[in-house]
Amino acid sequence: MSVLVALLVGTAIAVPHLLPLERAHPATAAVIWLSAVCLRALVALFVVVFFVFYVPTTALFAMVTHWCWHTAVPLLTSHLGFSGHSVGDVALLAPLLAIAVSLVSVSVGLWRATRAVSAWVRRTAIGPGPQESVIVGEHDIVVAAAGLRRPRVIVSAGALTSFDDEELAASLAHERGHIVRRHRFVLVVAEVSRSLARLLPGTRRAVAELIFHLERDADCWALDRKHDPMALASAICKAAQPPDGASGAILTLSGGAVTRRVRQLLDGTGSPGRRARLDVLAASMVVLVVGLSAALPSATLAGIAVTEQSSNTIRHCPN
Repeated sequence: MSVLVALLVGTAIAVPHLLPLERAHPATAAVIWLSAVCLRALVALFVVVFFVFYVPTTALFAMVTHWCWHTAVPLLTSHLGFSGHSVGDVALLAPLLAIAVSLVSVSVGLWRATRAVSAWVRRTAIGPGPQESVIVGEHDIVVAAAGLRRPRVIVSAGALTSFDDEELAASLAHERGHIVRRHRFVLVVAEVSRSLARLLPGTRRAVAELIFHLERDADCWALDRKHDPMALASAICKAAQPPDGASGAILTLSGGAVTRRVRQLLDGTGSPGRRARLDVLAASMVVLVVGLSAALPSATLAGIAVTEQSSNTIRHCPN
């Protein structure tokens, strides 16, 4: 059973890299890529549970790590008093420490980024703008959805002078789409998952593809409101020019993968229809993520029980 589940999870992680999701509906593609990123994080957590609770009960682990600290590093332990603990006891802390450091790092990073964006908006805001946006006094072309709890669409003075009316309306609708579709929360989940699965091959690309399809989803939201795709493509190209100031602290209209997005808008494929098979795949991957998330606490408790049952056979180092 465990082998079957592992094979299923591995297939689900690999499938998005093999499918032509660029022509899929962006919401469906985003769900598939987000599920793949979450599955990577869950795999990392299950590996930690296995290493911490199950590996110590094996004979190989006992044979390799039976040395005591006072035997391996006598000079150090004579001063620090670690003579009663095996090398394996400390080795088991490594994966837990790695997970803890990753979670703390990403949490602090998100908190600092949110504060930096809020401070930047307060410092540069000069008044209300069109369509309930906020104008910031930047000469660079900046159009973005800023904030996590109370997001706002911001537009720079440079964008107001560079965009025509259709470009401005389409770009503001694109950013409003990010807010309405709650992409900010998707990105938070993706960033936490990426921090846990950073050592797994393909994680960086999976997150980049997720961001690309979120941008496509916001493009589709704007197109569904009858905005001109040519105007939106033109605004994206203008916003993609390298800024001169510190506006890189927020995600701007360009949002990455500019060439691919503009090509879709110009080809008339920016808002494709849904495909039933991909919808089924997306739903299946979501179910798999939920199932593994629910199984993680049970696996942890089972690991604790296995550790307790085998504790009488674990060889302790003499004092």
